[in-house]
Amino acid sequence: MYRKAFTLIEILVVVSILAILAIMIIPNFIGFDAEARVVTTKSNLETLRTRISLFRAKEGRYPASLGELITTTYYDAGVQKSYLNNLPAELISDKNGNSTYDDRPSNVAPSFFNNGGWVYFTDKAEIYIDWDVPLDKSWGEYAEQKPSEW
Repeated sequence: MYRKAFTLIEILVVVSILAILAIMIIPNFIGFDAEARVVTTKSNLETLRTRISLFRAKEGRYPASLGELITTTYYDAGVQKSYLNNLPAELISDKNGNSTYDDRPSNVAPSFFNNGGWVYFTDKAEIYIDWDVPLDKSWGEYAEQKPSEW
């Protein structure tokens, strides 16, 4: 009487095929997370810069704090809106996002404290990522870049 089962050769063939597929697929996903985090952070930075410019155009001055973008409202086609509903996240210093911000003059030394989040230089009305450390090789093509320079 014969038992119905796979032979050792059949199992080895299936495992080999799965290993080959894994070797071909895994490199496509490595670095995808890091690239998505960089692109999202850069997009969020541009959103903040645009909203600061809009604030200047509507209010006739720059915001004294990033918090003003959330608390100050303007009329858009008769509808009262805030410049931002909430502060977007910076995803370089923390995978889960860091929406903290620091308002300060640009002459405060050091300029970047590397706490993550955003730094708003009130005397220049400029916003940057509070991360002045060069990115390591795990960031792929963004390695050696300093997020504070974006």
